[in-house]
Amino acid sequence: FGGPLVPDHLDFAGIRLHIDHRARRQIQQDVDALRRHAGYFERQVDKMDMYFPIIERIFREENLPEDFKYLVVQESALIGNAVSTSKAVGYWQFKEATALEMGLRVDRLVDERMNIVSSTRAAAKYLKKHYVYLENWLYALLAYNTGLGGVERNLDNRYRGAKRMDITAHTHWYIKKFLPHRIADGGETGS
Repeated sequence: FGGPLVPDHLDFAGIRLHIDHRARRQIQQDVDALRRHAGYFERQVDKMDMYFPIIERIFREENLPEDFKYLVVQESALIGNAVSTSKAVGYWQFKEATALEMGLRVDRLVDERMNIVSSTRAAAKYLKKHYVYLENWLYALLAYNTGLGGVERNLDNRYRGAKRMDITAHTHWYIKKFLPHRIADGGETGS
């Protein structure tokens, strides 16, 4: 398809990821799938061009690594009124209880999960909350999907504060589904 190739190494939020050959093959399939339909991919890029400057500014203000901007693409494809089967809503796919916990207004009149600015601030707060506990941005990313309980089942304590991690065929699927969004857009930095 002529899209970018998954590198052996990738920098994510200050962590140098080594991607083994089996994981690279799995991730490459998703990169290729994201770029397979040129029209769809171009519409996604147009949405990223529109929304990423807003998200990047908020992440800078919140001291959150910019790499997380691709999470909004994975979660909602940048569709503000997206609703999942689990009743998560909006750009960052918050369930109502989590949205309220993160300070978003959700009632009959207003649902800030569908507001790019409010929901992005809430996503930054949520990711930082998990980072404080887990001391690892990749685990904070995983907690976005699984909650702390889910991460603790996958947690390897030697990676607390790690600057290097391995991505293998056994790495949690959510992490391996996140990386293709960054790579497909050309947002990879690695070798």
